Amino acid sequence: MNRILSYWNDLSNKKRALWFVAAGMICLAGCLALLLFTESIFSTVLLYFSLGFNIIGLYILMWVKDRRNENDKK
Repeated sequence: MNRILSYWNDLSNKKRALWFVAAGMICLAGCLALLLFTESIFSTVLLYFSLGFNIIGLYILMWVKDRRNENDKK
């Protein structure tokens, strides 16, 4: 567990955001598969997880971009 936490702390913000977006895409794919092949309520839960992960990831990416643009103006 300590290796995972140290790996996460060593990542840049952009790579963290990409991990969130990737997790969101995996959850979205799982949600679509469950919707197509079953009538599981778990697909709705995966949809909410995917939306949350994607929103967090995109927010971090936009934050990094805005911060980089502010530093370029100085």
